[in-house]
Amino acid sequence: MEEKNTKKRIRLKKIIRVILAVLAVVLLIGGIIFLVNYRKIAADLDMNKKIKFMRKDTGATDLHLSLTEEQKLKDLDYLYDLVCLQNPKKELFEEAYGISYEELYDFYRELALNSEDEYEYFSYVASFLAVLPGNHNSMFFPNYPLVASTITFGLTDLFATQEMKDYSYSWIQEFRDDVERYDEPEKFLFSYRDGKYIGSSGGDFSSDFAQGELISIDGKDPKELCFAFVNRQVPIYDSGNECFFRDYLIFNDEFGLKHSAEVRMPDGTVVTGEFYEHPGVEIAINNRHCYSEQNSVSQNDPETSVETSESQKNETKKEDRGSYFIATDVSKQLVYIYTSACDSSEGGQLAKELKTVLKETDPEYVILDIRENSGGASGFVTEQLLPVLFCHDVEYRPVVMGTKNDHTRNFYENPFYAGSRSFSSDEKYFYYSEYFSVKGKAKKNYRIYVMTSQDSFSSADILTNLCKEYDNAVIVGTNTKGEGISGSPLCAYLPESHFMFDYMATVNQEHPENSYYGTMPDIYLHSDPESIAKKKELRNLGEEYNTYEARKNWDSMLIRVLEMIDEEQ
Repeated sequence: MEEKNTKKRIRLKKIIRVILAVLAVVLLIGGIIFLVNYRKIAADLDMNKKIKFMRKDTGATDLHLSLTEEQKLKDLDYLYDLVCLQNPKKELFEEAYGISYEELYDFYRELALNSEDEYEYFSYVASFLAVLPGNHNSMFFPNYPLVASTITFGLTDLFATQEMKDYSYSWIQEFRDDVERYDEPEKFLFSYRDGKYIGSSGGDFSSDFAQGELISIDGKDPKELCFAFVNRQVPIYDSGNECFFRDYLIFNDEFGLKHSAEVRMPDGTVVTGEFYEHPGVEIAINNRHCYSEQNSVSQNDPETSVETSESQKNETKKEDRGSYFIATDVSKQLVYIYTSACDSSEGGQLAKELKTVLKETDPEYVILDIRENSGGASGFVTEQLLPVLFCHDVEYRPVVMGTKNDHTRNFYENPFYAGSRSFSSDEKYFYYSEYFSVKGKAKKNYRIYVMTSQDSFSSADILTNLCKEYDNAVIVGTNTKGEGISGSPLCAYLPESHFMFDYMATVNQEHPENSYYGTMPDIYLHSDPESIAKKKELRNLGEEYNTYEARKNWDSMLIRVLEMIDEEQ
């Protein structure tokens, strides 16, 4: 009996030793992982603390801001040096746009230095940043919580200070007095469509010139004046009309830069009048929630905003459609996919639904509509959406370069970049090869039409470039807005005003035109003004306009793609 108990004790000790050994190994591995990731964990915790601080109102000090001409000039010189002179491919700017950095700087410097108040100064600086190469560039309106949620990487410490919080709240107080005059004048909106600027109405905008075509400004074709207009809409290239343009132009009837304009109305009559342009109008409209308690914010361009429909006839059932929906058309043997964002949080659900729809309907054709997709996560493209649509593997390898300076050090010293990419640098520049790949998992070689527009941007541009690698895909639409390259915008602030901004410090070295011209479609096709008018009419009547079935009745681009499919069949 005692011998039995002894054997049991020995076995128990062995089991305990094994358990302890396993625990030791687990603890050792965990310790190694912790040590390897300690800096990242510490940085994440530190950033969380900073973001919490940024969102907490600690009671900002009123700075009673007022900038001298000397201070304004310091701000402008800083922005000019950082974003213009340190652009690694600055020689391409003049070649592409036909205008030099120096010319633009002189033009905006005069406007900024002669601004009547600080809000007007902010508006001109924001417009100067927008016109420079890089559609990721943007000047933050001094809204501290918004900045906290949008700034990138580990540069939060530039902003998460009491000083920056004080500046932010003080500027909003300053602007509240300055922007009152922007509510008084009539405002006129003209949206660019297929070589024409067409008058729009709705929201804050007058209907005086609705559906009228802006045929001349100061005696010139508006298409020739892309860089003469002052607003925050970045220049985009239209290969079909061989011109650069702005998404839309906002004028008023009272203040800013004065123009003599002619508008051809729908009945053929030509109306002449005086228009004024001022970038403060657009910024005031888009940021009304920050400076006015009485007015509601109007965030979107009334011509291009996409509203989610409640009607789900012939579409994938889903309580919250979010940024995508899927429709089927049995008669044409096709599946239609609409996605307005490369949203990785929704990508898994989209991929799952799409697999089910493709399996159940077994289509011959797929239409992927990314015309209103402004980008997001590249993983949505490479790991979630495209693998379901294609059965072959492809890759896209842009080579990216940037100028080495204190701000871009986060790129060329951050292990995320240096450790996961082919990375190199010399005395002045850093370079890395980005690697985008798709592992095709589709069971069938569908004929795929990818619909693009001037609003397809960033990760949506990566999607376009990847689809160009497939023989069974055709790109239909207009040039994308471009910048399908890796990296997020870097953050900085102006030294005197402390206005915060971000900018893209890298360019695609192998395809530098991408930052200027976007990605060209295989078949050029543009939405016509009549389509936009029909869409607006449906919306005003409270009728469905954004489903696949509704779009077949007004969307000229979609109608033309469906005709192409009929011709193939």
